[in-house]
Amino acid sequence: MTAVALRGNDTVAFCIQKKVPDKLIVADSVTSIYNLSPKIGAVFTGNLNDAKTIIYMMRNAAGKFKDDNGFEIPVHVLAKKLGDNAQIWSQSAGVRTFCTMSIMGAIDEEKGPQLYRVDPAGLVLGFRACASGAKEQEAMSVLEKHWKKKNGDFNKDETIETVIETLQNVIGADFKETDIEVAFATVGDEEFKKLPEKEIERYLNIIADKYQLISYPGQKCHFDIE
Repeated sequence: MTAVALRGNDTVAFCIQKKVPDKLIVADSVTSIYNLSPKIGAVFTGNLNDAKTIIYMMRNAAGKFKDDNGFEIPVHVLAKKLGDNAQIWSQSAGVRTFCTMSIMGAIDEEKGPQLYRVDPAGLVLGFRACASGAKEQEAMSVLEKHWKKKNGDFNKDETIETVIETLQNVIGADFKETDIEVAFATVGDEEFKKLPEKEIERYLNIIADKYQLISYPGQKCHFDIE
């Protein structure tokens, strides 16, 4: 699977493919996006069993920080904690590293939208836009083109549309609302939350309408960016 993340002027957003392996599985029970605290979201690619352990540890760290300090843990502090632990695990005999890439996002009270990626070796980097998973390099190239085109000037709707559009572009398929997960936080409503399927459908329709004029009859339009 591939995950895409972007921070705009007032919003940070994630988008990732959603694959339900069996028709008998309840689709709502399958997810790759989690809250590490009410205001910090994370999306994971790779081994989701390993991700569950990271989620448990980071939620404990976020809760302990709030108990000790009286306010929510900043996302850069939580990302550094995960990176420090991951680096220790990579140096410990008899302990394997977690096989998952973590992307964290939140609205910082002082810095605004923030986005961090933590790799299994513990490297922590802040990003304006990033991706992980099977189509990481292709997604990073598309995100870079979007960023240069707008000079990073994305409002809430544009941020959400861009992550969906980027993922749709690199996968090369037209999504239904059940094919992806989207989550975001925005200034004034810092709680990190998932978009309901009706809202995802609305954004997909906006994207389809945007490119309808440049599509040819009988052909699907894939979103090449000049």
